[in-house]
Amino acid sequence: MSEIVVVGLNHETAPIPVRERVACSPARLGEALQALSNHVPLGVIVSTCNRTEVYSICNGQPSSDKLFDFFSAHSRLPIQELSPYLYILKEEEAVRHLFRVASGLESMIVGEYEVLGQVRQAMEEAEAAGLSPYPLTGLFQQAVGVGRRVREETDISKNAASVSSAAVGLAKRLFSDLERCQALLIGAGEAGALVAKALVKVGACQVTVTNRSYPKAAALASEIGGTAIPLHHLGEALSHTDILISCSGAPHYIIEPEDIYQAAGARSSQPILLIDIAVPRDIDPAVRDMEGVILYDIDDLNSEVKENRRLRKREADKAAAIVEAEVTRFMDWRNSRDKAPVIKALVDKAERIRAAQLARTLKEIPSLSAEDRERVEAMTRAIVKKVLHSPISHLKSQDNDHIQTIRELFDLET
Repeated sequence: MSEIVVVGLNHETAPIPVRERVACSPARLGEALQALSNHVPLGVIVSTCNRTEVYSICNGQPSSDKLFDFFSAHSRLPIQELSPYLYILKEEEAVRHLFRVASGLESMIVGEYEVLGQVRQAMEEAEAAGLSPYPLTGLFQQAVGVGRRVREETDISKNAASVSSAAVGLAKRLFSDLERCQALLIGAGEAGALVAKALVKVGACQVTVTNRSYPKAAALASEIGGTAIPLHHLGEALSHTDILISCSGAPHYIIEPEDIYQAAGARSSQPILLIDIAVPRDIDPAVRDMEGVILYDIDDLNSEVKENRRLRKREADKAAAIVEAEVTRFMDWRNSRDKAPVIKALVDKAERIRAAQLARTLKEIPSLSAEDRERVEAMTRAIVKKVLHSPISHLKSQDNDHIQTIRELFDLET
């Protein structure tokens, strides 16, 4: 009997130094899936700025142990150090968790929309790698559908905040007049685009964009009426930056203490605000101890998060009810899919035995009329039907726990 299993960590179970060791950037997701295939034959990796999870199928083997091994190898952290932050969910709990993730109910910013695209991308990458057959494909297809339904039938994502907009909201609180501030954005991907638009929306009119790909930075800067600079000019730009928001997705620090120290020498006494929403982090946390520097990372956005949760409580309750209905629907479908081959095998085996025994008996009674033969045939069919009625009814009405017992009891091959 196959079992759906998820092992992972998120912003509620692990601090950012651990999350960034485990994170899989979109550019390296294929590489991570290849590494995962060395531990389990089937699996999907969902990795966002606040979570990394692996969904897999256990076929009578301790897949969760192998997933722990994957996380340890991927993060280069010993099992003993990593395991306190990991959670394990199985079957219905795992299904419910994924549906809640896709619906934005498990996000730091409740209702944020980006996670739905990330769940879809996770499914597509696993399919391309050949690691997502039944039931994982069905599970993720329905999860995407659940996420869409929640957003169509509730207002959980209406005027939705995001980590990016929360970062800009924090900057707005600390610098009330953003029109006079020089804002520098590192990153021109999806998160960077959200930051840029949020900055413009709150009135920031001096926005500079930089990125590893200068053409992407230039395109985003053009879209918002800002300025683009090559990444190697970052140090020079820091000297006249008031607010820096970074979300590059780089696997290493982009800004070191030395960069800030050099920039500070060319600045006035006004402090510089650094907001790092990347996982792994873009800014070395050691700069937090430097004079004239205010550093926030993604885990420091708690005040924004608490207000967001309060405002969306009613819509979250509506979304949770939709999730529960969809979990029931998925489990019913999954149970029927798993039970159907066993029921068919049981009926086929009984019919083979019935037909063989009937043929042997009728050979020994050649004098029976055609009408009597039909009566005997009908009687044997009725006996088989009555004998199988109870086990089949019980199998249909119960969870999948009894499937293996039925297989072994009747010596079935499915």
